[in-house]
Amino acid sequence: MLACAWGGAYLFMRAAVPSFGAAPMVFLRLAMGSLLVLLPLTLWKFGPGPLIRHWKPLLIYGTMFTAIPFIGLGWSARSISAGLLAVLQSAAPLFSALIARWWTKEPITPMRAAGLVIGLAGVALLVWDQISVRSDAGLAIIVTLLVTVMWGVSSNYARTLHDVDPIVLATGSIGIGALVLAPGALTNWPQQIPGLRAWAEVTFMGVVASGFGFLLYFGLIRKIGPVRATSVSFLTPVVTMILGALYLGEALTLRMITGCAVIIVGTALTLDLVPRPGKQAGS
Repeated sequence: MLACAWGGAYLFMRAAVPSFGAAPMVFLRLAMGSLLVLLPLTLWKFGPGPLIRHWKPLLIYGTMFTAIPFIGLGWSARSISAGLLAVLQSAAPLFSALIARWWTKEPITPMRAAGLVIGLAGVALLVWDQISVRSDAGLAIIVTLLVTVMWGVSSNYARTLHDVDPIVLATGSIGIGALVLAPGALTNWPQQIPGLRAWAEVTFMGVVASGFGFLLYFGLIRKIGPVRATSVSFLTPVVTMILGALYLGEALTLRMITGCAVIIVGTALTLDLVPRPGKQAGS
């Protein structure tokens, strides 16, 4: 379910950004997710107390790991396909594992080390000759990879917030992210009112992907840990590539499919999801 929600979000981000611009689109997405889903749920279940009590970590998460990454993705979506966005983002578990090794001393077994090498090789296969600050597409790839690294940091940081309920964390991070981006969104608001289709795309991103999607994601982090929570990246790029071909007419290249497959194999090894004799996957 989460893979479908986030896979659709990459698709509609690419579709809607020409009509809205990056800052207004991301602001609307976060504002809708907060005001229409997360904030009412939090106030009904907890009241305003937890949001006030945990304002400092929520401010950090909302600014560093919501507003900045999302505006980076929104900007990148202008220049590269939805499928490539999703495939590059599918490397998040690799960076999450590397950061978890440094942050929480989580061990990296030989199997996981092999997975990291294979997964990063898949990333290199996709972008090694395209990274460049001299073209919009090359710079967009660099920004997307930086966002992927930030997701790895964010999943580990979220795990340290033991006393913050996942619903409160989702609400605070999305809401603060919207507030941080509000000035830029208003300054760059489109002069021509976007069409109904673009509004529907942004509404999906806000309500489904950011609202309900973040509830599921933070719940997974609390339940199964930050590294395995990012395993949603297995299906997300597949969903996005298929929908991108159907909805936007994006090309499904052999290079993209191969790179995606290599990253998924590496991620499976990194997450210790490959069965071994005498041991169940993921144990």
